Amino acid sequence: MVAGGVVAAVAGDNRSLRGRPERIFVSIDASTGNSVISFHPTDVGSPITGTDDKTGDRAMSEAKAIASKYPGSTVHGPHFHEARPTGKGRGRPRRAP
Repeated sequence: MVAGGVVAAVAGDNRSLRGRPERIFVSIDASTGNSVISFHPTDVGSPITGTDDKTGDRAMSEAKAIASKYPGSTVHGPHFHEARPTGKGRGRPRRAP
């Protein structure tokens, strides 16, 4: 693991990637500070997760490092979102009596 929790799956070697990613996506959960780097096509590799990265700086630098190893790959993001509150399901419309 790299400082901050971003997995060093690609830092030193390319064990986790099984091909050249066309697109690299960076998503940040602003409420928890977790980051996810995912790839297209999806069979290229498993998503890389990180913690304590509310700004997305660590995930973006990791994504750019991956893209530099694979010419033609593009980085998309960071895309920020917030997790749904736990324990609250989707509301269902009630039937009329």
